Amino acid sequence: MKMRRSIIWIAAILSALVAAMLLNGKKQLAEKPLVSSEGNVASSVAAEPIPPTSEPLPSSLPSAPVASNAGAGTNQPKSPVMNDKVALIQQALNANDATIVFYGRLEDQFNNAVGGADVNFNVQYENARDRGIKQGHVVSDGNGFFTISGYTGANLTITPRKTGYALATTGTSFRYSQISSGYFVPDAINPAVIKMWKLHGAEPLVSIDKTYKLKYTGAPIHFDLIAGQSVPSGGDLTIGVNRPVGVISGHNPQDWSIDVEVADGGFIESSPGESATTYAAPESGYQPSGRFGKNNGPDLVDKMFFMQSRNGQVYSKIHLLFGINDTPDGFMYITFNGVANTNTSRNWEASAPQ
Repeated sequence: MKMRRSIIWIAAILSALVAAMLLNGKKQLAEKPLVSSEGNVASSVAAEPIPPTSEPLPSSLPSAPVASNAGAGTNQPKSPVMNDKVALIQQALNANDATIVFYGRLEDQFNNAVGGADVNFNVQYENARDRGIKQGHVVSDGNGFFTISGYTGANLTITPRKTGYALATTGTSFRYSQISSGYFVPDAINPAVIKMWKLHGAEPLVSIDKTYKLKYTGAPIHFDLIAGQSVPSGGDLTIGVNRPVGVISGHNPQDWSIDVEVADGGFIESSPGESATTYAAPESGYQPSGRFGKNNGPDLVDKMFFMQSRNGQVYSKIHLLFGINDTPDGFMYITFNGVANTNTSRNWEASAPQ
């Protein structure tokens, strides 16, 4: 206890001595004010007190910099970060404002030139001044060639049209923006080929649009696509479901799959773009069955098929959506969309836009 009191007294005495020294320093400064080299009173006093001395103080001391708002907003240095952002934005806008030059050739499914076709196009632009879409039009020559030039922008989309033909190319949009790699580079020696399907005459097609809500049983399910119903056997294709026990969800992902088998025929896996621009079923390349699976919860199996079934009597293009039952006693959802030619013909031209 006595020790603690002694420490307190010592601390108090030291505090008093420090206060006296500070007061003595302030008094000397007050008696002889510090003057800056420019004649202004110094804006601050040194943090350490000036001890008493018998030597005279210098007549002047360098002044500390004085904060001022004078001239704010003019000739102020800009943030390097902001400068970098402005430069990057300007660089991106310049890259978007690329020169548009396109060399193309229109060909039909037999590689013959399509001359005299109207080629409409859109140029999407976005630069430091404006953004929008410019439209234009050219005509292919007798050899199917055409050129688009005189524009600047980021993207070019081409839409050729001619009576008796349908567009048969999936990719008619070209990126010219050089923000990233992979942009389109025109080549006058090797023009881009755009396919046009020469129509031979539309034939009657059967529309397919059916959704099934079915319980899982583990047994194969047979579908008659033309009649739009599930059947005990036969039909056009069979789906077998491979499902583990228990719940399938995003929190409990499990491997599951479906087996697709075409009755007396086969399928070729396709894509939405290819399906939309294909106006005749392929002659060959069909496989009788295949397995398609998921292992990330209740996501859909989403597939496009070209199909030949019933020993070549039916040619169809089908969009299949299959949703697994989340719980063992839940429902599976199966949807078929598409068209079918039931006359042993591979012609799908009735689905072509006219």
